Order: sequence, then C-alpha cells, then structure tokens
Amino acid sequence: MKTRFLAIPLLITIALSLVETTAVSDAPRGVAPSKAKAYSADKDGNWKCLDGSKTIKFAAINDDYCDCLDGSDEPGTSACGKGYYYCANAGHRAAYIKTSRVNDGVCDPECCDGSDETDGQIHCPNICKQVGAEARKERERVRAIEKEGSKLLQKYINHGKNAKKELGAKVNKLKTEALTIKQKAETCKDALDKADAALQEQLESTKAEREAARKIQLEPIIEQQYARLSHAKRVRDRLRNALEHLKANSNKNYHDLVVKSTIAGYDEHVEELAKYNADPRPVDPSKVLTADETMLAAMDKTYDLRKEIGGLYVLLKGMKEGYNTDNNDEAVLKAVAAFDEFTPKWQGDQNEFVDETPLEIPPGDKETEAQQQDRGAFGSIIKRLQKGARTIGLGFLVPETRSVKEVAQDAYNKASAEERRIENEIQDVERKLAMDYGKDERFAQLVDQCFEFKEFEYTYSVCLFGKAYQKSNSDTSLGTFSEWVGDNYDTQLYTGGVKCWNGPDRSVKVVMSCGTKNEIIAVSEPNKCEYLFKLRTPAACRLFDGSESTDENPEPTMPGEISKKHDEL
Repeated sequence: MKTRFLAIPLLITIALSLVETTAVSDAPRGVAPSKAKAYSADKDGNWKCLDGSKTIKFAAINDDYCDCLDGSDEPGTSACGKGYYYCANAGHRAAYIKTSRVNDGVCDPECCDGSDETDGQIHCPNICKQVGAEARKERERVRAIEKEGSKLLQKYINHGKNAKKELGAKVNKLKTEALTIKQKAETCKDALDKADAALQEQLESTKAEREAARKIQLEPIIEQQYARLSHAKRVRDRLRNALEHLKANSNKNYHDLVVKSTIAGYDEHVEELAKYNADPRPVDPSKVLTADETMLAAMDKTYDLRKEIGGLYVLLKGMKEGYNTDNNDEAVLKAVAAFDEFTPKWQGDQNEFVDETPLEIPPGDKETEAQQQDRGAFGSIIKRLQKGARTIGLGFLVPETRSVKEVAQDAYNKASAEERRIENEIQDVERKLAMDYGKDERFAQLVDQCFEFKEFEYTYSVCLFGKAYQKSNSDTSLGTFSEWVGDNYDTQLYTGGVKCWNGPDRSVKVVMSCGTKNEIIAVSEPNKCEYLFKLRTPAACRLFDGSESTDENPEPTMPGEISKKHDEL
C-alpha cells in the first residue's frame, strides 16, 4: 500500500507534463502553435518550404540539414541559422531566438525553459516558474502605475480642453483691451508733442537772454581754460625745441642707438602731426560760437596739446633711461636737462599737469531752465524756496512742482509701458494657443512647468515647451523647444543651445514615459553636446477603458512580422 501511494505524485507529474507538451505536440520542434498549420504533410508525406522554393519529405523537417532557401525546414536546429526558434516557456511568456543560437552551448535567457539546448553540451534548467513569477510581479507594478497614470491623464485631458477654450477667450479679451490702451497712448503722445512744441517755442524765444546769462556765467572759467591752453603751448614748444636741437646737434659719430631711435621717433611724430593738421575740421567763419561752444573748443585744443606733450615726454623718457652716458654729448645732455626740468610738473600716466585740477563747469541744461520758466512767473522763486526748505529738512512744506512737459512725458511713458505689456501678453497667449499639446491636448497642463535633475556638479532643467539649461556656476542654454519628434507625442526636441567648443550647437531630446508624477529620471549625452532627458509624466500614459487584454502569456510576434497590437508604452 505504501508503494502505491508513493506512485500517485509521480503519475500526477507525468500527466501534467503530458498536458504541457500536448499543446505544442502537433507542431515540429521550434514552431509556435499558431504556425502549426503551416507544418502539415500532404497526402504523400511531403511538405513545401514556406517560401515555396522546394518540396521535401515532411520527415526531413528538423533533420539538421538545410533544404529550404529560407531555412523554414529547420525551425528546431541550427542547420540553416536563418529562421527563429520558438521557446514555449510554460509558466512565463513565450519568446523567439534565432535558430543559429540553438544548441550553441549557451543557456539563452529568452528560453527560460532550456529547450534551446538539448544535445547534451550543457544542461539548461527550466526556470520559467521563477522568472514568470517575477515578471508577473513587475507587470502588476507597471499596471498599477498605468492605472493611476490613466486617472491623472484624464484630468490632464480635461484641463487641456478647457485651457484651449480659456486661452481663446483670453486673447479676444486682451485684444479688445489693447485697442483702448493704444488709443490712450496715442492721446498721451499728442499731448506730449504739444507740450514739447510749446517748450521749444519758449526756448527759442528766450535763447538770446539765456545765452547772455550763460556767457557771463562761463566767462571766468573760459579765461582759466585759455590760460591752461597757453601754458600747454609753451610746454609743448619747449619739448619740441629740445628734440629739434637734439636732432640738429647730436654727435653722429657716437652711434648711440637710443639717441638715434629717439630722433627717428620724433621725425615720425612730426610727420603724423603734419598729416593731422593737413586735414583740419571744417569751420564756418560766419558762425558765432556760444559760450559753451567756446569753452568746449578751448578744452579740445588743450586736450590735443596735452596728448602731444605726452608723446614727446615718452620719447625723452626713453632716451634718458637708455642713452650712453659715457659719450658726454652736449645736445643729448641738454635734452635730458629739459626733460628733468619738466618731469616734476607732469603726470605721465594721465597726460595731465600736476597742478591742474578739472575745472568745475556749472550745468547749463537749457531744458531745465525752460522748465523752470514753464512752471509760471514764480518758477524761479519757488525753486529757491524748495532748495532752502530741503536744506533745513523741511522740503515737504514746499512740494516739487512739475512742468507741463514732465507731466505729459510721464503719462506717455506709462501708457507706452502698458501698451508693450499687453502686446507681450497677447503674443504669449497666442503662442500657447498655437502649440501642439498632443492627443486630446494632454500636455497643456505642463506648459512652462520646469523640472530638474542633479548629477554631480551639474543641474539639468527643462521648462516644457520653453527652454532647457545646464546649471553650475552659471546657466548654459541647451536649447529652446523646437518640435515633437515622430507621431507618438513622446519625444520633444530642443535646439539652438550655446555652441560647443569645436562642436555643434547644444540640443536636448526629452523622451517621455508613463509615470504617476512629473520627474526627470535620467540625463545622458549620447553624442557630443546632444543631451537625452528621460521624463516620466502622466501625460505619456494610456487611457484605460476596461477592454485591455488580461492574457498573461500572449504569443510573441516573430521578428520581421508586423504586430497587430500597439504598445503605447
């Protein structure tokens, strides 16, 4: 009795094995059940190759000899190596491998049942139960993410459809508002033009009076400036005379290269100066200069002289530092003496005299003066009162008054700023309205949302439909949104980033996959300055409608065949 009971489990195991193998027993080794009908003998026991190229005995299938050109007669051996071997993988998902890998001494992971290795070279255990359990666990995890992502996706779609409607209504409202703002800006511009015309008229009517007052104001300063001009001329002439004397009287027999270089430099200086003076600036002899113009002309001439003095100073300084003191050349010594006498009075690094400080020129803003008159008959009195009140901390008692033009200018500036603001807002809304947000407008909720990924010293960021950056000590542009890649709405391209050294402009591909939250999960650089961001988002999920297949072990599609199913993930 004991022996009989022990035999029962063995019989059950054999029975289960028969059940598992019966499903594929009608097909030759390596052929999927769905392809079994293609492997049937005719009444004469013959079989035609799948490509129709040859007819062979049915018994010759899997005889380890390649008869058919397409290799279809050897689906279970490596004789042809052209076809695909079907791994049943009971307990897991079936798979295909190339027939060239059958009995190659390697346990292929695609065939977890070990059926690809049967010639005894190697033992491949059947691990499909373990692998299948892990795969089912992973599929359940992914399915849970997909279901949750599907719920979030529906919210994204609802938002997207509403967003497009709201954007359309918003742009219409903004355009209506823009017309009113534009009319206001035009009115302010007209008021500003009138105020400016009135001011210009007032300036012209008081021109002679103001110029006379300005002349009296600048007269002592102009006198000082002309004194400085005369002083600069005298110094320039002394330095020129020293170099002219050096050129004419230095002893040529000494062959002092430093002295010769100084003389050559002076000749070049004189030549350049002659060219400059040969093309004088045009002057209208009938024009009467204003006090400000007279002042500026004297300052320009003084500046030119100081610049020339600086050049002569450099020539003499170089000679003094390098001439041969053993020669005792009188002309050279005289030039050095002139330099030594001049040096304490000169700031060589600034081309200015030591004892000369910049003259303080009182402001002569004609418009400011006219504004003071524009405020009314008591403008100057009010101005003095304001200044005195501010001095003793009581400025609030005499508030600032503003001219008609100042008020008009402020009003126009505000209206123009408002006009620019609403134009920019319209452009931004129209940009968003024209964007392709994918199927069912599902990506609309992600517009201008930014995501970051930190890797070592860099932080990578992308604002969807906007810009991408690489951040470290500074921000480096990786590109601006350009387009969707392909038709699946799962890859965005960002182009026109900062150019790489000795390489292309930086760019980014953002590849999206289903997830329950928006996050960058990886960043890489497949090619130089071409970055790949992997982003998870509910917007890349599928909508579940309850009709999804629950087949845990669907038959795989043979490589080269077109699948009837479409996996959006």
